[in-house]
Amino acid sequence: MAIPEKPTLTAPPAAPIRGQDPTVFANRTNAYLAFITSNVSDLTAAIDWQNTVFTATEAEATSAEADAVTATQQRVLAQTAATLAQSSANFVGSWSTLTGSLDVPAVVFHDNNYWQLLVDLADVTAEEPGSSSDWKVAVLGANWQAISTSITLAANAYYAVDFGSSALTLTLPASPSTNDFVQLYKSAGASKGAVIARNGKTIMGVAEDLNIDEEITALYLVYNGTDWRIVR
Repeated sequence: MAIPEKPTLTAPPAAPIRGQDPTVFANRTNAYLAFITSNVSDLTAAIDWQNTVFTATEAEATSAEADAVTATQQRVLAQTAATLAQSSANFVGSWSTLTGSLDVPAVVFHDNNYWQLLVDLADVTAEEPGSSSDWKVAVLGANWQAISTSITLAANAYYAVDFGSSALTLTLPASPSTNDFVQLYKSAGASKGAVIARNGKTIMGVAEDLNIDEEITALYLVYNGTDWRIVR
């Protein structure tokens, strides 16, 4: 919305002052009342201009928020593509067929999942993906689960959240493992007022739920073994 040129207001005459000479006071009062009466249209134009500015500012803020959501969605797609390319390049086969040492970067297939190696292993057979914290799930193309109600989140999962108009409570997993993560992005609605319930663990070292007190477009948390850390 284009903002019109700010209207020019006529300067008012000198206002009457208590204690002035009665004649001066009366003359100033009459002049001031005449000014107010004759400048109603100017004042109305100023109020209309101010309302237009407020409306335009609100529209621009809404547009900026929508652009931020779109940017987040594009970043998510780019991240997914990058993860897919990296995981495919580092794939070394099924874990059950491997022996000896294995160094990072490496991705294996085991128990219907792809797993990314986090540390060099002297004996790959001694560290089973899913049981050992030396591995984490490697998602070859994030499976974004659409949600619009309060739920308990699963570890290593991606959520496209429609926050709607009422505050949601999203509860973190109860028994996370080291390097487990939860990733959210706002697909719609107002995220302000939502709550990330800690479910017995701390968040950023604090034993309190995370109250979202401003609009966000995405949230990524990783569990480090003792604490949920906000990565972005």
